[in-house]
This record gives sequence, structure tokens and C-alpha cells, in this order.
Amino acid sequence: MLMVILPLVSLPMLPNSWFISSSFILILTSMTAILYSNPYSWILTSSSLFSLDSMSTSLIMLTLWISSLMILASNKMKFSSKFSNYFVISCLLLSTLLILTFSSSNLLLFYILFESSLIPILILILTWGYQPERLQASMYLMLYTLTASLPMLIMIFLIFTKNNHLSLIIPHWTSPLPEILQYWWYLLIMAFLVKMPLFSLHLWLPKAHVEAPVAGSMILAGVLLKLGTYGLMRMSSIFPQMNKQTSSLIIPLALWGAVITSLICIRQTDLKSLIAYSSIGHMGILLAGILTSTEWGWQGALAMMIAHGLSSSALFLLANTTYEFTQTRSIFLTKGMINIFPSMTLWWFISCSVNMAAPPSINLLSEILLITSTLSCTPLLAIFLMALSFLTAVYSLFMFAATQHGISSSLNTSLSSQNFPFFLNIILHSTPMFFLILKPDLICNWL
Repeated sequence: MLMVILPLVSLPMLPNSWFISSSFILILTSMTAILYSNPYSWILTSSSLFSLDSMSTSLIMLTLWISSLMILASNKMKFSSKFSNYFVISCLLLSTLLILTFSSSNLLLFYILFESSLIPILILILTWGYQPERLQASMYLMLYTLTASLPMLIMIFLIFTKNNHLSLIIPHWTSPLPEILQYWWYLLIMAFLVKMPLFSLHLWLPKAHVEAPVAGSMILAGVLLKLGTYGLMRMSSIFPQMNKQTSSLIIPLALWGAVITSLICIRQTDLKSLIAYSSIGHMGILLAGILTSTEWGWQGALAMMIAHGLSSSALFLLANTTYEFTQTRSIFLTKGMINIFPSMTLWWFISCSVNMAAPPSINLLSEILLITSTLSCTPLLAIFLMALSFLTAVYSLFMFAATQHGISSSLNTSLSSQNFPFFLNIILHSTPMFFLILKPDLICNWL
């Protein structure tokens, strides 16, 4: 753990920390891959509070990868903002908290770090947000997450009174779940459902994405949404019997919400809002796969976490680059970009194809695993899954065609060309999405 945390903490003290931070975090990502070489289930145990297994190591690598790319994507802020050094510090603080969250093996410590990651993202939105409504978006984010998290804290105390420990390393807890928690299991996992988010608990997400800077949107969609699924999988591994009691209610709600948000995507005019609503649809099928409590469902859940983290971050990068050129996020005002930036149109096509799970991306592998595991519950869910797959293709093609084709606006005729950091960033986003399919057992065979 220290070989990852200490370099992150010391990076702001170095000169030219902006470039060094981005490049050095990429090196840390490759160093973290060494942890895969150990065959044990909990491959690194530094103390009774922090431990790593294959799932948490994969998410830590994703966190480091997205953190370096979000700093690289905000390169222009170095010259346009008076608080550029504080921006790097906020990003590194958020990355450190996320790494500690994924590696914590104590339930109470996990809760504290889980909620602490809210502070840096609030700072990013409030300080470097685009619109005056960023205060309202921050209040939505805070109220939704804190309101759902307080019942979870009470439930953690009740679990401790029954089991006398909160360690996640012990595979099977000695005592069963307290009887009161069997009736209030929804309150225990509500914090995770809000963080994912589940449909009907998602209103904070589009507001936060629209108001956040590009770095905030990339880390929010790429990593922060995975905190909810990671926490739910950890709790489900401790109390596997509870998933069977809640799956009959939450799985139809999640899939129905995914279909509804896909329909909302077709009617969106704001580019960032469209990408944000598409994340809710992907999280819906991910939640359904987790609640099936099958091996394929959990393997597909981790694959979807990695795939969605990379693809959604790439889409937000492209949306921000388009915004920097056109000064608008409206789909109707960014038409005809293929006539001005044909090279960026290629990356738009690749990212939209990956978003709709086109081969040979790991998104296709994850959706096959999740759809198969979800259908194992009941074949009636095929109606939702067919509608979701079709609508995902519809709004992905709509997003590509509406922004790249058509007659370009007269306001977009004198635009500067893209710079090298953009192409480097989008290539680093796309490479793992296609190369991981060559060895999918890295993110699938972790159980």
C-alpha cells in the first residue's frame, strides 16, 4: 500500500507537478499490476485495516489510470486558473482517498473513507465548475449521499454489537445477520444504491456532471460510481443470503430505470447530461448482475466497472474537447464536426461504438456475462434487456450522428486544431478497452 500512497502524497511538493503527476501515476499503475502475481485470495495484508484482493487491485489500477488522464485532460487549466496547483492537490487527494477506500478491510473504516471522497469532488465542482448552478449541484450531491449514508452507519453499529468485529477479511462471519437488519437491509445498502446510482435515486448525478469540470466528470463517472457497486459486492459477500431477499424487488426496478433513462438520453440536448444519463443505464444492468449472486454476474460486474470507467471517461473527454472548440454543449449547435475535425470524429465513432458494446471491446464481454446471469433469474427479464440493448444503440448512434454529421454552424469555421495531449489522452483511454479483451481473465477470473 505504501508504495502507492506515499508517491501520491509527495507529488504536489515537486516542481512542475502538473506533468509529473500525470506521468508518474501512469507508472504507479504498472507497478500495481505486480500485485496480480500472488495467487492468494487476499494477496496483500499490510494491517488489520488494509488488505487487497484481485477485485480491489483492479479498481485501484483503474483509479490511478483515470486520475492521471483527468490531470492530463485539464492541462489548459494550468494557464487559465489562478489555483492550478490546488487543483492538482485536490485530484491527488481524491485519488488517495479512493485507493484507501478500495483497500480498506474494516467496515467502519470503509464507511469513513467512502464518505470522505465526497469532499474533494465537492471542492472540484464548487471551485472549478462551469456554471452558476454548481452550488445547487453540490447541495444535491451532498444531501443525497449523506441522507442515505446515515442509516448505514447505524446498521454498522448494530452489526458490531452482534459480531464483535467489523473485519472484511474473515470470509464467513461467525454470527448471522441480526434479525432487525434482515428487515432493514434496504437501509444498509441504500448508500451504495445512491452512489451507483439506482433509478429514482439518480437526480444528483446529471446535475453534478453538468456543473463539474472535465476532471470532475471523468473521475465521477470513471471511479466514484464504482464505489457503490464495490461496497454492495463486499456486503453481499459477507451476507450472501440477503441478495435473494432483495433481488426480486431491486432487479426489475434497476432494469426498468435503465430503460427509462435510455429513453431520456434520446431526448437530451445537453451533451454531458446525455452521457451522465447513459451511465445510469449501465449501472442498472450491473446492479442486476450483482444481485443474481452468480459467478458470471459478479465476474461481469467487475468487467463492466472497468469497461464503463474507461468508456464514460473517454466520452466526457470528447465532450469537453468539443465544448472548448465550440463553447457550447448543445447537440444542435455542434453539428458538422466531421467537416472541421475529421480526426476527432474517428474517436467519437470509436467511443460511441464501445459505449454500445461493439466488439472487440470489454464492454461486449461484460454485457454478455451480465445478461446471461440476469436471465438465469427469470426469462421474463429478457423484455427489459432487449429494450435496453436496443435503446443503448439508438442513443449512442444519435449522439454520434447529431454531433458529427449535418451542416456545421457558421460560428465554428475558425477553430484551432487539437493539441497533442488530447490525442495522447484518448489513445490511453482506448488502448485498455481493446487490449484487455485479449486476456479477459485478468478482470473476470478473480473469484
